[in-house]
Amino acid sequence: MKSKLTTKDVIAAGAFAAIYLVLLTVLAVMVLPIVPVLYLATPLIAGVLLGTVYMLYCVKVPRTGAVLILSILVGLITSMASIYPLIAAVVWGLIAEVILAKGHRKSPNSLLASYCVFNLTSMGPFFSMLLAKDAFLQTCTTYYGEQYAQTIDQLTPSWIILVFIVLALLGGLLGGLFGKKLLKKHFAKAGIV
Repeated sequence: MKSKLTTKDVIAAGAFAAIYLVLLTVLAVMVLPIVPVLYLATPLIAGVLLGTVYMLYCVKVPRTGAVLILSILVGLITSMASIYPLIAAVVWGLIAEVILAKGHRKSPNSLLASYCVFNLTSMGPFFSMLLAKDAFLQTCTTYYGEQYAQTIDQLTPSWIILVFIVLALLGGLLGGLFGKKLLKKHFAKAGIV
């Protein structure tokens, strides 16, 4: 199997990345922020809903670097208040790439493990909350109003980052299991995989 990205791979990666990013943006910017508690559950909810897209992305573009490209793109769109989400996304993308390199790139278990780690990219804005909370809350105030920012502030003590990590890993596991099941059951029958 070739390991370098070809032009065809870049086009496929762009298409699947666009689907992933649009869904993540709709969830994290338009739907979940309506209620502060749902916004704080973004790593769990996004992880569950985007697992299938990630799994299909990895199967259709089984090349070294594809997951890192997706993680950089996720980091770029989640870096609204600071650079920290981008840095974290690159780290999680590299770790997910290492997991895929250690296992077979199309192995369901390797894909599941890599998605659990990759889903930590969905908590990018919450790293900003940990490292630059004032800037994060100012961004919340700008987009959603003072009351919203105060509610977020009250719901997020300093140790909340541990909860976000658990939610992201759990969302990655559930979304990965769901994606793994769909890949096996539906996509293989349709000849997609």
